[in-house]
Amino acid sequence: MEPVDVAGHAQQVAATAEAMYAAGAPPVRIAHAIAGLTDGLTGKLLLLAEDELGPPPCPYAWLALGSEGRMEQVLLTDQDNALAYADDGASARSYFPALAEHVVAGLLRAGIPACPGGYMATNWCRSLADWKGTFQAWIAEPTPQALVEAEVFLDFRPVGGDLPTGALDQIMVSGGGRGLFLFHLAQVARRFQPPLGSFGRIRATDGAVDLKRGGLGVIVLLARLYALAARSTARSTPERLAAAAKAGVLSRWGADALTDSWEFLMRLRLAEQLRRLGEGRAPDNVVVLDDLSPLERRRLRDVFLTVRKMQDATALRFGPGL
Repeated sequence: MEPVDVAGHAQQVAATAEAMYAAGAPPVRIAHAIAGLTDGLTGKLLLLAEDELGPPPCPYAWLALGSEGRMEQVLLTDQDNALAYADDGASARSYFPALAEHVVAGLLRAGIPACPGGYMATNWCRSLADWKGTFQAWIAEPTPQALVEAEVFLDFRPVGGDLPTGALDQIMVSGGGRGLFLFHLAQVARRFQPPLGSFGRIRATDGAVDLKRGGLGVIVLLARLYALAARSTARSTPERLAAAAKAGVLSRWGADALTDSWEFLMRLRLAEQLRRLGEGRAPDNVVVLDDLSPLERRRLRDVFLTVRKMQDATALRFGPGL
């Protein structure tokens, strides 16, 4: 197989996002398109690795995690991935770490940096049996470290290989029946507060706010929590909220309000990232309030108030008495 040309991946992602944004595409479609480009690159890197290492000794699944797993990538992202394989034999234990090294290195060359927390297949490469045990342990004993790891891996999505991962789905949704697990996830969702000060004013740091930390991240946490309570295997944030509303574990108003807030924040973040790229600067998740129109500032304040209101409602819904 010919070597994969990864040099133009970042430019292709930026060009696709800019064209779709200019055409008025909704944020969910833009994010899906970006994730699709990364999926395609990953698939080519896997084939190249297999070509160099030889056929895999057993079926495997390359798992996208985090925003790629949810298909909610924008222009600022890092690697979040893992690898599961069918048999725990000696050949598998030597082959698949090498496969992971090849693919992770290829993604690095494409401009997708390493995960600061180390959530990459080079560190998380296990047999399916081991993964089952790990998922079950996270749900049965939600220690602080278990919750940190579960929040990353509950967004997993197979993007390569042919190993079925339905067993992991079933273990994941079983967490919806564990009151203690849901309680701790709800506590995590309350930990990150929207940047609001007295009288509901936006509290800025040096005139700017972090859209991911102050809003998007919280909505992702809430959607994941309510989807688990609904025993849904949906991955994207809008789909999770819709599934929760359909199951009756989240009000239709709450689902619609969080979905609208997610879409506004995603579009605002993407617009800012495209602007920074156009100015030759690296994209980030921060927006300067003075760069927003009065209407955008009012809408941003309303979104933060909605998120805080839903956090308070969630604390009641998943409190100690459940």
